[in-house]
Amino acid sequence: MAKPKARKPAKRSPKPTKHTKAKHRTSKPKVQKQAREQIDLKQFEDKWQSQWQKAKLFEANVDKKRPSFMVTVPYPYVNGAPHIGAGFTFIRGDVYARYKRMRGFNVLYAQGFHATGEPIVGAVKRLQSGDQSQVAAFKMYGISDADIRAFAEKGPEYVAKFWKKRWMEDLAGAGFSIDWRRTFITTPMTPTYSRFVEWQYNTLRKRGYVTQGTHPVIWCPSCLSPTGDHDRLDGVGESTMEYTVVKFKLADGEVLPCATLRPETVYGVTNIWVNPDAEYVRAEIDGEHWIIGPAAAKKLADQLKTVKVLEKIMGSELVGKSCDNPVTKAKLPVLPASLCDVNVATGVVMSVPSHAPYDWIGLQDLKKDKQTMHRYNIESVVADVEPISIIKTEGFGEHPAKDACERLGVQSQRDTEKLEKATELLYKKEFHTGVCNDKCGPYADLKVAEAKQKITKHLVEEGLASSMWETTAPVVCRCKTRCHVKILENQWFLKFSDPAWKARAKECIKRMTFYPEDARQQFENTVDWLEDKACTRHSGMGTPLPWDKSWIVETLSDSTIYMAYYTLARIINERKLQPEQLTDEVFDYIFFGVGEPAKLSKASGLDKASLEGLHEEFDYFYPVGFRNSGKDLVQNHLTFFIFHHVAIWDKPELKKFWPRSIGVNGYVNVAGEKMSKSKGNFIPLRDLLAKFGADLVRINIVASNENMDDADWREDSIPTYESRLRYLFALAAKLKKAKRTSMKPVDRYLESRVHDLIKTATEHYEHTRFRSATQYGLFAMTNELKWYADRTGDLKDANKKVLMEAFETIVKLIAPLTPHAAEELWHMIGNKTFVSTESWPQADEKKIDRNALQLEDIYRKTMEDVKQVAKLAGKDVASSKLYLYFATDKEADYFRESAEDLKTLGFKKVEMFKVADTKKHDPQDKAKRAKFGRPAIYLE
Repeated sequence: MAKPKARKPAKRSPKPTKHTKAKHRTSKPKVQKQAREQIDLKQFEDKWQSQWQKAKLFEANVDKKRPSFMVTVPYPYVNGAPHIGAGFTFIRGDVYARYKRMRGFNVLYAQGFHATGEPIVGAVKRLQSGDQSQVAAFKMYGISDADIRAFAEKGPEYVAKFWKKRWMEDLAGAGFSIDWRRTFITTPMTPTYSRFVEWQYNTLRKRGYVTQGTHPVIWCPSCLSPTGDHDRLDGVGESTMEYTVVKFKLADGEVLPCATLRPETVYGVTNIWVNPDAEYVRAEIDGEHWIIGPAAAKKLADQLKTVKVLEKIMGSELVGKSCDNPVTKAKLPVLPASLCDVNVATGVVMSVPSHAPYDWIGLQDLKKDKQTMHRYNIESVVADVEPISIIKTEGFGEHPAKDACERLGVQSQRDTEKLEKATELLYKKEFHTGVCNDKCGPYADLKVAEAKQKITKHLVEEGLASSMWETTAPVVCRCKTRCHVKILENQWFLKFSDPAWKARAKECIKRMTFYPEDARQQFENTVDWLEDKACTRHSGMGTPLPWDKSWIVETLSDSTIYMAYYTLARIINERKLQPEQLTDEVFDYIFFGVGEPAKLSKASGLDKASLEGLHEEFDYFYPVGFRNSGKDLVQNHLTFFIFHHVAIWDKPELKKFWPRSIGVNGYVNVAGEKMSKSKGNFIPLRDLLAKFGADLVRINIVASNENMDDADWREDSIPTYESRLRYLFALAAKLKKAKRTSMKPVDRYLESRVHDLIKTATEHYEHTRFRSATQYGLFAMTNELKWYADRTGDLKDANKKVLMEAFETIVKLIAPLTPHAAEELWHMIGNKTFVSTESWPQADEKKIDRNALQLEDIYRKTMEDVKQVAKLAGKDVASSKLYLYFATDKEADYFRESAEDLKTLGFKKVEMFKVADTKKHDPQDKAKRAKFGRPAIYLE
């Protein structure tokens, strides 16, 4: 597998070189001669990326003398190039891989690419139809008109391979430490990977985790397939929900069906809402005549109902009519509401103004709208409509919807944001704490949660209600078609509802480490609510379902255990193994150790050496040690990842292959705003690499936040990191000044502080808190080096050994963050190996002198106090004398050991005394003010 070149706008990228035997030593470095303060940090990138490649530095091979550790991030979807949002997640993965490699692990960090599903096919169709928004979306990544034409002409596979190449170039250009021998792309473009997916689904089916059944799915009527999260333009994360459709009958027997999530409120209905300006249809639904929105007719036809549209009717024709409440038998007027959406549910809404904020405010608006009432001649009808209170809820009065609207300041139906908040607040409160009052007949005094179930059951059994499925919010397919819910009778589903499967997933979660720990509860909650999920679709790209080729395994269903394929990909790619050689029995041997290699080799045609090599690679490198992704994937991909692992490796002896840890990070904002193409703040990673260089991009984004807090890309932060790195280059050029071998107090302090910082920075790295790791590993360390340089006369009186250890330490601590600069610094100080594979610095508690840390801190604060006192007194330092008085012997002794350093302050004379010294010079009795940690100061 050819390694990618780092793609840069400047023509600096070398052609891929042939690999030489890895010795983990570098070619002789060309030390830059220019002033380090003016150094261009980008100039080292090609040099070190080329040397890493020549040395095969990041190629992970089985080495049983070292522990293995696998780092993965989700394979990206190849319908575009990386932007800074994806960069945050991916760079976090690379930083951790580099850190673990330096901790002595044989790190396998591979990267595949995802093409399954509708996105690429949909994009090509949009290009072919001349959709300029799709052209603009692709052009944001800097491609040409010729590329766009090629996309439209050559089709989805060409597009996928084009963007795969771009991703590889950009990740390489950002300094990623990836073993590129193991890369692949999903779908039959990699036939051996498709064979792996076939084995996975054959195994799941045998174990009862894949079943065929009747379930509601979010459906694209254009693609004629279920639409999973990764196949959506809008509506990622949305799911299905079931409405109860209550049947209110007009005098002629026609039904006004009202879809509701609160059927228990049927006792409080005062009127029916329709949109007078919208078009409805009369339709025969399972033998009844319903009046519904046109969209509802199409939806119901996909939900196992017999639907025949008879004629169109305007909503205005219904206004003023009356219908019967199926439970109370009360006559209810049909009233106009312009905000009644015919595209949502049936388009007909039952109004419960006492308990629904939208209905309360809608009724108030109508009563004020004399023009509309006059138009439909409904003045007297509207005047008679009064809210009916049916639920008692603590904290609310007779009409809770009125209270909720008043508390949130809702003025009209146009205050939709406030209305949504009022609705959510009230519905939750009433559902969990509300009690039905005596207007609810046989359900009086029941809690709402209990009454809802009983009333729904009664309505359905008596034929007074039906059901209808909707999406929780609008969902739009990648083909730009609005989706709805379809009930499939022959769809294949993953049985995530299986209690035993859920229990195994929770067992895995209990054994795992989460970064941050707060994420654990989110995973447990997701396992609890997760229901059966459609795992196949009819359109798009992907692997055909092995036992029913009319279906394709969908996007989020073929991306759950592919990390295991990374362990095999090197041998498969290098030896050009064929998919037919990778039988289910071969995979069983590789992943479970089942079967005899000699017999399997003969039956499959796969040579025994390859067969045993595949098993050895998997057994050595698995499980996934760390998987990092964004918090939006907790509710789907990351939880599916856990479910599938416990289903495939289900035996007690195979639990060792269950994933070990997951890191979850936040989203990425740009200068405080959510990144969005429409806002114009969408930034391709390639553009940032060209502008700032890999190291500054890496550290600026990865250190912008940690845990699950959102990161923030701010260009104005770049100079802060740049100045620190330039300082290190300037310091490296001056290290030769250090000659001293004897130990002074300041040397003991620096040594102590360095080892203290190693311990703190390492803990933050280990827990993926890279912002904090940067604070301690870069900022605190450079602060200490600056202080030490000042204390030692710009290093002229520095201890050579202590200084060199400190400098080597900081270079190692920043190596995962800024690998190119770290390599250059490492070689500037005379090293010949790669810092990327050097041992991580170890904190030595024996070298941490707490006394020295405390006393140097006192020294530092005292020097600041001395300067402040001199400034306030207006003293000429050169002609003044400084007297210091100490409360303790150890302070006095420490300062006296540093007497030579005090001369750098420039005073004519410096004298130090203990408070108890009877011969001290103290004409103003300053000594009595001395306290431990705060020496007294006198200037004359």
